Amino acid sequence: MEKLIRDAQLKLLGAFAGAGGSFALAGGTALELYYLQHRFSRDLDFFSPEYKTEEIKAIVKLFSAVLGSPVKLESELNASNKASVRFYTVKIRGAPAPLKIDFIEDVFFKRPTITKFGGVPVYSAKNIYFQKIMTLIGSFLITDAIGREIPAGRKEVRDIVDIYYLSKKIEPLHKFLKTLGRQYQRGVIQWYRGYSRQDVKLGMLDLNLYDKEFDISAMIAYLDAEIRAFMAEEIR
Repeated sequence: MEKLIRDAQLKLLGAFAGAGGSFALAGGTALELYYLQHRFSRDLDFFSPEYKTEEIKAIVKLFSAVLGSPVKLESELNASNKASVRFYTVKIRGAPAPLKIDFIEDVFFKRPTITKFGGVPVYSAKNIYFQKIMTLIGSFLITDAIGREIPAGRKEVRDIVDIYYLSKKIEPLHKFLKTLGRQYQRGVIQWYRGYSRQDVKLGMLDLNLYDKEFDISAMIAYLDAEIRAFMAEEIR
């Protein structure tokens, strides 16, 4: 299944390279293909601060032609004070699950740093680093069942794994956190104090990591140490 999805992804990215426009690839697949080579990522996430509907429709039409299969709009979010998103899927012959393609309004970077790889416009690793942290912590706090304030971000193990590899290969997390605003730093600390280590270990079963000697306990210990190092430096 992964080979079928990957072949389809590469076909679409090849077509996207010549499409022009304001969108660029980000997310886990961008990290895997162009920066980290750490885990298989099955979705395509395209971001743009402009988020033009007509541009999205043109890209979707191109993708449908390339694959010879309709790219279907599954849902759309257009809520006030939130990023607009269009969620698409396309069936890949022989694959049990469809390829997911998301077009997302970038509400954080008005001018993201873009690098081209083989003509494919891709967000910089540090831009994606920030996006991953925002995905993890969310933009506000919620109260859990026992009265703790916890970040309202997405609770996906793959985001934690991506941040771990970004910290190891791009910039240590404790240093990267220093470049962020106070509200984001507080969000990471709140997340660190409340996330379930056991849930992380269970969630690893759903990931395909290329490092077959990967040690989940070592990852958790490493991230704990990075965040503690940041907090220690901040209170000096």
